[in-house]
Order: sequence, then structure tokens, then C-alpha cells
Amino acid sequence: MIDDAIEKIDDPTGEEATQSSDSQYKVGPGHPPLESQFKKGAPSPNPKGRPRKNASIAPDLKKALEEALNKKVKVKKGEAQVLLSKANLSIEQLVNQFAQGDRHARRDLMDMAKQLGVDLLADQKGKIQEAIQPSHQAILDAYLARQPPPVPTHQPRVQAPNELRDGLMDRRLTRKIGGAIIDS
Repeated sequence: MIDDAIEKIDDPTGEEATQSSDSQYKVGPGHPPLESQFKKGAPSPNPKGRPRKNASIAPDLKKALEEALNKKVKVKKGEAQVLLSKANLSIEQLVNQFAQGDRHARRDLMDMAKQLGVDLLADQKGKIQEAIQPSHQAILDAYLARQPPPVPTHQPRVQAPNELRDGLMDRRLTRKIGGAIIDS
């Protein structure tokens, strides 16, 4: 065993020198002792090997979808023939369905605009401000005044009277009784 630990190393000068493996090989994390390493030519401890990953078709589907959406189609606009990608054509169809009042198209268009960061009311803000005249603002204010006040989200603390505190004025205790918080 000791003879195995000593190796003969060829020296560039042509002389053979012996050197212990302790100075070359350090045992530690990621470096197991030489005796416990797998031997070359010995049977594998894992004969079946690492199991293969299931091949995902997601990248192929994504590529096929992108190619289909970018494919150009001739479309008649007025009297002229125009080349549009299928993606542009589908967005135009979605907007046309939205304009006709299709509720599903409205939902899809709103979701798409939100994801892409498109402001659908960009051109309409001035018209909205014009539509709210001072008389309309008074109607809105009157409506808001008729609404019940919001319910407070927290309840005020209930404090026991001094005669029930039993002289514990300097020390505060908090207890929850029947949903109400009592400081004593």
C-alpha cells in the first residue's frame, strides 16, 4: 500500500525522482481519498446512468407560433391589396370585434393592452374632461354625499372605569373579551 502511494515522476531533466502522493493530492471537499475513488475499468456503481430528461416541446411550439404569426398574408383594404402579418391582422380583427361590442373581445383587448402597457384612453382624456361640465360635477358630488360613510376598520379601545381597575393604574394589561380589547 505504501508502495502505491509513491509514484515515479518523470523529471524534465531526465532524472527520475520519487515523490509521495501526499504532497500532490490533498484530500478534502470534492477530493475523496484515492482508495475510495472509482477504479478505472471497474463496473460502474450506477449502471443505468442518469435518467434522461423528458424532451420539452415548448421551444418548438413557441418557434412554430412565432413563425405562423409573422407569416405575411395579402389583405384587401379598400381597393388596394396590402401585405400584413397574421399577428397584425388578428389584432385588427380583435379591435373591430371590440368596436362592435363583443364582451369577450373587450376582455381580451383590455388584458393585452395591460400586458403591453398601452393606454387605451390616451386620445379620450380631453373629451372626458369636456364631458364633465360643472353641472355634471355637481351631480357627482351630490351622489357621493348621499353615500353612507365608510365603516371604520378598527374599533376604538374600551377602557374600564377606575373603580374596576383594582389599583393597577401603573401597570397596563390588555385583554381581549368578546371581540373588544380592554386595557386595564
